[in-house]
Amino acid sequence: MLIDRVRFILLSFAFSLLAACGGGGGDPDDPPPAGTASLAVTLAGLPSGVTSPVKLTGPSGYSRDITQTTTLSGLVAGNYTVSASNVVSGGTTYAPVPAQQTVAVAAGVNTTVTVNYTAATLALGLREVARVENAVFVAAPEGDDRLFIVDRGGRILILRDGRMLTQPFLDISGRINMQGEGGLLSMAFHPQFSTNGQFFVYFTDFDRNIVVDRYTVSLNRDVANATSALQIIGIPHAAFTNHYGGLAAFGPDGFLYLGTGDGGGAGDPQRNGQNLGSLLGKMLRLDVNNATAARRYVIPPSNPYINQTGRRAEIWASGLRNPWRFAFDTSGLYIADAGQDRREEVNLATLSQGALNYGWNLMEGTLCFGTATCNQAALTLPAYEYDHGTNDINGCSIIGGYVYRGQAIPELAGRYFYSDFCGGYLKSLQATGTGNGVREPVDWNIPVIGNVVSFGRDADGELYIVGADGRVHKIIRTSAPAS
Repeated sequence: MLIDRVRFILLSFAFSLLAACGGGGGDPDDPPPAGTASLAVTLAGLPSGVTSPVKLTGPSGYSRDITQTTTLSGLVAGNYTVSASNVVSGGTTYAPVPAQQTVAVAAGVNTTVTVNYTAATLALGLREVARVENAVFVAAPEGDDRLFIVDRGGRILILRDGRMLTQPFLDISGRINMQGEGGLLSMAFHPQFSTNGQFFVYFTDFDRNIVVDRYTVSLNRDVANATSALQIIGIPHAAFTNHYGGLAAFGPDGFLYLGTGDGGGAGDPQRNGQNLGSLLGKMLRLDVNNATAARRYVIPPSNPYINQTGRRAEIWASGLRNPWRFAFDTSGLYIADAGQDRREEVNLATLSQGALNYGWNLMEGTLCFGTATCNQAALTLPAYEYDHGTNDINGCSIIGGYVYRGQAIPELAGRYFYSDFCGGYLKSLQATGTGNGVREPVDWNIPVIGNVVSFGRDADGELYIVGADGRVHKIIRTSAPAS
């Protein structure tokens, strides 16, 4: 009798385990039951080393992403859909023909399907959309059809439907010092701008200090409330009139980032880049979401130098010379740092990588600066760099742009665009997604437009390039879309 009871308990326990492992209550991400069919997917027409995103979907919620020729086994019989997208390598677009196809897979059979790619040159060009004296930056709030153009002299103008509004959105020209590299250098919209109306401006004052102020819009959404200024931070910068940095931007984490220059002068004579007690030559990270006159910003708790003697808690990264422009993307942070005499660089970091030291003035790019050797152990070297020069390949001062996430030219998704003040070109590169690696540097061979000072981005993710002559150009496709 005891043996029968033990058997009953063990059988009940076994059935409970089987019930827990099966039925409709399982994980919806579990793979479908294995079958005996297989499907060989061939990607044809792509150059060696070029991968393309292809998605396979099938019975019972089957879904699989591949990037190269692959054989999938253990499939259940049924119809499978193969969906492929355009891929860009260099300046060439490879388009799948057809972009989507369905194939019947039978049990016990190895079925084959081929995705053929045809090559077409992807050509980019520029279309002038505005001309503003001393234009230095272009931005737009999320979900807004207006384009805001920043004039280094202290005005912010609005371009709507191709027409410039006559009244400036903001005019603080009476507070701006344009000496040297100074002026009104950028603006940043609060992530909740549509509801709170807050935006931030980065400028230099008459004492040559770096100042970041918060403003709010008036009842007229096309005009800011000029009396609403709240100074968020002021950073002394009195010694020289160059290397102010210049960009304020909100990260995906909701914090305000500031890229400050090293204080100016050749070679960082004040040695600010390596001084964690100075806010110059740094990326700063501030929480301004509840700023008041009594408490203008809060240090985010994940900042790396909180409560460390001799180190400013506002600092997110150090060792920068003049990070005039930087950009966020899903893959992290791109910092374009202008070099001294020899190298221009792009630095990459994930959003969780605080306390990185990018090397200046111990190094300029991957070169030791001022010495034959240097200790690189604690430094983060650039993901990409180029030598100075006078032709279209090289340059003298990198102008960082953005990662393209627009809809008009989907083949460009994930490519970071940049230019050079002296080069006047349009180039791009792409992060590999592994460490600090980049790939596919491309020169898009646009007509040289003279000195380039900045990039911009609208609410749709389309990119703009700003020339020193005040012309604002939109980056457009000039070739027919591949199909």
